[in-house]
Amino acid sequence: MTKAYEIWIYGRVFNVGFRRYVHRYAVANNIVGYVENDRANDCVHIEAEGEEADLDRFTLLCGEGTPYSLITNMKVEAVVPTNKYKDFQQIR
Repeated sequence: MTKAYEIWIYGRVFNVGFRRYVHRYAVANNIVGYVENDRANDCVHIEAEGEEADLDRFTLLCGEGTPYSLITNMKVEAVVPTNKYKDFQQIR
């Protein structure tokens, strides 16, 4: 069953390779959508769609961060899948 999440990750997530990390794990877990820096809200924003088990595994990995990041808060909201994504993009 396809699920979709919007995810906001707060903490030290800029200039530490965090978006690249998210992209790598999205591709490895068959997730489509995108990751982008949201400097206005001082977080990284992710829209992700995939099979339930893959998406849940991906979400847990996002919460772990990179060796150089420090996650202080993570907000996950289930949304209706749009099926508009073909792959996973890293947006600047």
